[in-house]
Amino acid sequence: MLILTLVFVLTELTSLYIVLTDLNGDPLGGIVITSFFLLLILLFSKRIAWARWMLSILLILYGLLYLASAYELMITALYLIGLYDVFFAIFIHKSKSLEEFRNKKPELNQQAENSRTEYGAAVVVQTQENTYPLLIKRYKALLIDAVFLLTILIAIMVLTQENENNTIIMVSSAVILLLAYEPLLTAYSKTIGQRIMKIKVRKHDNPQMRISLINAYLRWVTKGFLGWISFITINFNPEHRAIHDLASDSVMINKKIASGHPKTNSPQ
Repeated sequence: MLILTLVFVLTELTSLYIVLTDLNGDPLGGIVITSFFLLLILLFSKRIAWARWMLSILLILYGLLYLASAYELMITALYLIGLYDVFFAIFIHKSKSLEEFRNKKPELNQQAENSRTEYGAAVVVQTQENTYPLLIKRYKALLIDAVFLLTILIAIMVLTQENENNTIIMVSSAVILLLAYEPLLTAYSKTIGQRIMKIKVRKHDNPQMRISLINAYLRWVTKGFLGWISFITINFNPEHRAIHDLASDSVMINKKIASGHPKTNSPQ
């Protein structure tokens, strides 16, 4: 991971050099973006759950932006930088070694988790219970996702403002983000907002299973067509299902750890 990060920094330095020498542009935007990616890499190394998704998605979009710029400017180095960013994103998301690193727990924490008290000691039983998030929590998740997507579009706009095809790039980026972001992440994982708010979409009849991609798009289309009206049913059913949940046979759940009361052995 360290070597790949160093290569990423070298590619960004190369990009800044091209901006300064061949394009006579301002490198400040590139420096800010590179610093932002390094911050995400740091958060990823600290095993923060949402950092992997944010880092991989942004790297792919960043790489595609480089490829589009390379096609427009006919600069081979930008092709290579774009391809590397896409490769880096896929490696971060799919690498088994990184996945093992993220799931590895410190030895002391693992021992504490596996330890159990014996006769005469207090026993605390922890169970996982599915609860259903309230409307305000779902609104917060949507707001986080909206800010995230808006930030990406603003970054693309800043990077392409001197490009002749900046309007086409902006419209294409917006369409790709809208069509791919929520449906794909809902079907295969969770959106950034859902991860931060610790909620997720699952099948209604089996909350342990993810919904299909078709149902994810059906859910997205229904919510997009109805807007905030789609949430009107949340307070009228025990599982807090919105209209788009009903349409896609899904349910939003929030895992909550409930601690039981300690049990002690009374003296005979």
